[in-house]
Amino acid sequence: MEKFCSRSAKRAVAGNASDTFNRPSAVTTGPNGEIYVADGHGGESNARAVKFSKDGKFIKAWGKKGAAPGEFDVPHAIAVDSKGRVFVGDRSNNRVQVFDQDGSFLEEWKQFDRPSAIFIDQNDNLYVADNQPDAKNNSGFKRGIRIGSVNDGKVKMLIPGLGANPETQSVAEGVVADPLGNVYGADRR
Repeated sequence: MEKFCSRSAKRAVAGNASDTFNRPSAVTTGPNGEIYVADGHGGESNARAVKFSKDGKFIKAWGKKGAAPGEFDVPHAIAVDSKGRVFVGDRSNNRVQVFDQDGSFLEEWKQFDRPSAIFIDQNDNLYVADNQPDAKNNSGFKRGIRIGSVNDGKVKMLIPGLGANPETQSVAEGVVADPLGNVYGADRR
């Protein structure tokens, strides 16, 4: 990553150009080695997804601040499935948005609530960490890691947060699963 950053992006310079970021939240790679960045962790920052070639050359960016399809409000997570579709956790809009590799909007999934992290395993199982539902933010949902499939978007399981009080329980903000099916959550507390 050091090689990529020093060659392509200006360090410590915020912006929305092809060689700058403004509060990036997540990075992942696609099946062909392309690099995708969720750029814009709220406030007066960017609200976009950015795509680079595997050698770090800027290809394109898409999205802007908003709530319409293809727009973002805190793009906080990003992952790519085996078909090359790009899944962006649009946290403050309470949804996962799905795009093709060129950034064309395909669909949105609200059943995964406020995504803080997304991971897609080799079997196209989708893991979404959601640590923010409370009385203020989408109170109809429970905190935890939702597990589903990228093929149909259905939530099959919830690993709940730990603790009796839903407002203060320990919940993962990052998520990954290993090939054996073990799920790991990164708790920021």
